[in-house]
Amino acid sequence: MKKEIKTNAMRFLDTLNIEYEHVDYGLDHEFVSAVDLANEGHTDIHTIFKTLATESKDGDVYILVINGEDEIDFKKAAKAIGVKSLSMLALKDLRKTVGYERGATTPLALKKDFPVFIDEKAKDMDYIKVSAGKVGHSLKIKPADLQKATKATFADLIK
Repeated sequence: MKKEIKTNAMRFLDTLNIEYEHVDYGLDHEFVSAVDLANEGHTDIHTIFKTLATESKDGDVYILVINGEDEIDFKKAAKAIGVKSLSMLALKDLRKTVGYERGATTPLALKKDFPVFIDEKAKDMDYIKVSAGKVGHSLKIKPADLQKATKATFADLIK
């Protein structure tokens, strides 16, 4: 019998009494992209959202949640956030800065209370799936609940 996994992101949502569904993809390999999950037939790409850590020239970190098949428009995102420019946080700095590794980054239960921005595409969806903080595991959650839990702002972030 497989042991039920409980991640920090799940514990965080539990403390806020926010409903979610844990999705275990049963994968045993390291990094899995949103597109990989969809291609392997596990789920619809339109429901999968990836969490990306970005930083401004001043070194401030911002967390962006966008659909798995979309790309960040750094100019739009910077404007929405209110900074001159943004770039991806260096992969070597990801774990020490936000507390998660590539493929497991979630906007929930971060090391610090970083500002979170969710692409506006999610706003009208019934649910989205974001990482649960462990590779191969996601959380199915209502976008409004994710916004509430992360104090996020919906914004136009993609190309």
